[in-house]
Amino acid sequence: MHYTDYYLKFADEAECRATLFEKVAIAWEPQDDPEAERVATEWEERPRFRNIDILPLVVDQAGTYDEEGNELAAPVFVDGFHANVRALDGEPVDLIEPFKVNVNSPARVWA
Repeated sequence: MHYTDYYLKFADEAECRATLFEKVAIAWEPQDDPEAERVATEWEERPRFRNIDILPLVVDQAGTYDEEGNELAAPVFVDGFHANVRALDGEPVDLIEPFKVNVNSPARVWA
């Protein structure tokens, strides 16, 4: 099985989830009338990729703290919302190509 690792940066969580997951209807109304036009009433997210790692905030510069744990300087975080995908052959990588970033030292990698 061949794979390619992608390090991705999105504007926000909503953009990330819309790209990496698809909304699939799981319930419809009305359920008791086979002649009526059915309307989806419940949805769930299903992953488009087998291996998705959504990262927490990525630290660019660590904060500093005194001996009692009081913050002296706040941490600085990398802009954007980040995720890693290990894409397998046949998965829709064209969806994630626009969000691909080159990272010298990723915050998290696949083991």
